Amino acid sequence: MTIWFRMAWLRASRVGASMALSALLIGGTSFAQSSPSITISSDVPSELNPPFVAGPPTSGGAPAATPAQAAAFAWQEFIALNWPAGPQEGQPGQRDTPSTTCQFGSTASDCSLLTWETFRHKVEVFPGTGMPPGYAGSTAATSWGYDALPQYNYAVPVAACAPEQADDPTPWINLDETDEITLANMYAGVVDDASSPGNSQPKLIRYLAKTNRTQYVYVAENSDPNNLLDQWWSAIPPAVVSATKAYLAQNQASPPPGSGDMVSLPDGTIEVKAGWRPLNADEISSHRFHTQTVRFYEGSSSHPCYRDATWGLVALHIIQKTPSAPYFIYATFEQADNILTASGKPLEDADGNIVGPEPATATTPQVCLEDPQPAKGSAASDAPSVSGTVVLTDDPSTCKPAQTASYCGQPGKQIYYFNSAFPPTNNQPSGGNICVNKRDFAIPDYVIDANKDAHSTIQSYLSANGMASTPWLAYKLVNVQYLPFDKIPDPNRPNGSPYTGSPPYSATNPAPSSYYQANILVETNRSLQMFAGGLSPNIATEWNQDGSPHKNTYYGGSFYNMGGCMGCHGSQGQNPAGQAGDFSVILARGAVIRPEVPAVPEPLSAAARTFTFKPNAGEMNELGSKALTHVPRNRSLLP
Repeated sequence: MTIWFRMAWLRASRVGASMALSALLIGGTSFAQSSPSITISSDVPSELNPPFVAGPPTSGGAPAATPAQAAAFAWQEFIALNWPAGPQEGQPGQRDTPSTTCQFGSTASDCSLLTWETFRHKVEVFPGTGMPPGYAGSTAATSWGYDALPQYNYAVPVAACAPEQADDPTPWINLDETDEITLANMYAGVVDDASSPGNSQPKLIRYLAKTNRTQYVYVAENSDPNNLLDQWWSAIPPAVVSATKAYLAQNQASPPPGSGDMVSLPDGTIEVKAGWRPLNADEISSHRFHTQTVRFYEGSSSHPCYRDATWGLVALHIIQKTPSAPYFIYATFEQADNILTASGKPLEDADGNIVGPEPATATTPQVCLEDPQPAKGSAASDAPSVSGTVVLTDDPSTCKPAQTASYCGQPGKQIYYFNSAFPPTNNQPSGGNICVNKRDFAIPDYVIDANKDAHSTIQSYLSANGMASTPWLAYKLVNVQYLPFDKIPDPNRPNGSPYTGSPPYSATNPAPSSYYQANILVETNRSLQMFAGGLSPNIATEWNQDGSPHKNTYYGGSFYNMGGCMGCHGSQGQNPAGQAGDFSVILARGAVIRPEVPAVPEPLSAAARTFTFKPNAGEMNELGSKALTHVPRNRSLLP
């Protein structure tokens, strides 16, 4: 039997930039693909399920898409954004631009920088001091200096830890986040301590957040360099925040995209968050990880210094605003070998199938939410709680506090996290490590099918172009959220109330895991894995003080209690009680004052705990006057 592939070359806007697998023929018989085709293309898709007609009546777009279409859309984003970037010399039009000579998956040294890696880091859009690099003297015609080579300007200049690195080129990968939105630190037990010289916590996974030209231009063109109170790269002006909140409350929908009077990012805005860590010798020789020169930070929070090294990409999260999805579409990709047993055996394959004996619980020890927020009754004691506590338990079905459970003292090669006890109101167990055994919610079948199709298409592309392999065959889609929907209450489930959908799946009836989109290396602890409602120093915020459900996402004249990535972004960025940043928390939070280091934040003096709206001054990182209980941070909140 002869097996061969007929490849159809697609020539769009760039020569050699895209290729599609049109049919698979076995023994002369053609088998049509049952799921949407995934192509090898450097063009980022601008819409899910086009053509979208805003109506009335509406048609197409994300609200009418199938989960399979959404998974294919996510893969098209991943392939395009991981296309090698074109030359970077600080000239207009060079960032965000794929190469016309490098092939997808190429491991050649001159093809190693990726398109998304040339996006601006959040501190290049929201500098800790001064205006964004490249902005001065630029115009709209040059994207307000967007294409300037990377500079990371915090409130206090950061020097090299090692003098010999002081004159090295600035890396494109700037890992200035060390924790999961201050709630937990994530570690990879498989990392060898000796693999990362100068790293005080080699096993610690570190993060970055970047955004594309569209968002930067929106921020820059709405800023007045001569008016400190009207520089969106420092903070959104209070009047604009107020107008945005009023619009949201009145219309229960996002303001028109691109508005300058209210916060509403243009369609085509893309943000990415990525997790990176050092690799051991076996991982380096496996060629299963994309590697890049990264910058990470050591020292103290008030006196940080940087080090540059070569690390591996372990997670990539992509969000994009499209005409039919003003709430953004959220896609999560991970390296295939993230979930290991203590001895180093993988639990999943590259497509997401379980390949090893599946553990009974997601973590060791098991964690759950004490006080499951029962439906409000007549008695005061029946009222929903707004201050639940995450506890260790022997029995997740009852969520009773553990009598015998202990922390994971020997993680081995597993990934594990350590909950922060700071501030004390985090209400999470913080006495030791919690090892990750498996996902709280399995990767759904339609995502596994998309991973198989994508990997098959990539392999065919490699073969057709004379390449043996690429690290991208070892990355998989975990899930994609593309429409908000309400959580279905289930008072009989004490460990939270997961959405209980069943086939056939659609935009309005996705798989249960699509409600939470629980990632495994970014935003991983219990309160983030089972996120719904709001995020505050207290963990359980699915109910307001009056017993009404806590909603977080406006769309189409309705208000939803959405979970996972979308719900968290809605709670922090869109909800009128939040920052009014249109699902972008880096936009809502503004200036990035300092990089994070792997240490307990230094306490602030009483005088520094309160600050006012003074762009580019001191600890300014939020609007208005606000009492702080910890060092202010610009969190990307991109789970």
